[in-house]
Amino acid sequence: MFRVTSLTEMPEAQLNRLIRRIGLLLFVGLIAFVAFYAIDRLRFSPAPIVDQQLAAAEDAVRADPADVVARGKLADAYLAKGRYDEAIAQYTVLIDAGKEEELARLGRAQAYQWTAQYDKAIPDFQRVIDIASEGEMAGVDPVLASAFYGLGQIAMAQGKPAEAIEPFAKALSIQRTDADILYGLAEAYVAIGQPDPAIEKLTLAVTVVPVDWPESYQLLAKAYTEKGDTAHAGWATAMAAFASGDAPTAERQLLEMVDGPVALEAALGLGYLKESAGDNLAATDWYRKALAIDPESIAAQLGVKRVAEPVAAPSEGAN
Repeated sequence: MFRVTSLTEMPEAQLNRLIRRIGLLLFVGLIAFVAFYAIDRLRFSPAPIVDQQLAAAEDAVRADPADVVARGKLADAYLAKGRYDEAIAQYTVLIDAGKEEELARLGRAQAYQWTAQYDKAIPDFQRVIDIASEGEMAGVDPVLASAFYGLGQIAMAQGKPAEAIEPFAKALSIQRTDADILYGLAEAYVAIGQPDPAIEKLTLAVTVVPVDWPESYQLLAKAYTEKGDTAHAGWATAMAAFASGDAPTAERQLLEMVDGPVALEAALGLGYLKESAGDNLAATDWYRKALAIDPESIAAQLGVKRVAEPVAAPSEGAN
């Protein structure tokens, strides 16, 4: 899930805040454009870098406890390190001081969520929604999407999948190709016995993140099984094996499907498999076979572009 928790680069002036948000939204738009083969998920910096940032932020706050920027950095660094109680304390100082309430509450809500303090996380997420919903960029605001997503996750953790659907759907209306949101919404649909919308969301999710995510294929296999579609369930199971690192099993199973009802999916799967193994020639062949089945397949088109050998430019003077 694309998260925005940095309080450190957000000047207090409203104009600068709006400018930064617009820049962020343009960046998110770029990510969405290429997301058919990119994970639209922001991960924390490697631990050594976070450690350095944390130490610097601690020093800065000790030097000037009133420094909002430094305290924001410190809160974010604590959150990144999983030091949730300390993150909560720093975010609370900012909230009580009336500084950067929207982002401070988002960070605190996530810290509460990740420590299963749901009764405290929910009001913070709701406050973020109340603030962000009034913004000019609400329809494409990743902060707002994060708050809705958090509420959906909490509902799932509490065993209330029916209640998770609305916040997940609202988050998805803001970030339409976010794989985590798609997965969360699909998981909720599966939990309430509605495999069709789950399959729709998961199909897009595995297009966005086609490799290294076995859980998405496992859930897809479950949804297809509940629907009674054994062919697609078998394909999803094979892809789950591939995503889990068992390429030989996946290849054997996919090869058995290339002439059947899931020929397109099998060809794409074999393309991903060969591409991951560094065999671009074979991957190109499988992606082109997928295109022969469905010339409109975006996944196959992107696959060919990624791995096909470039055509040599004609030499000067050639007829």
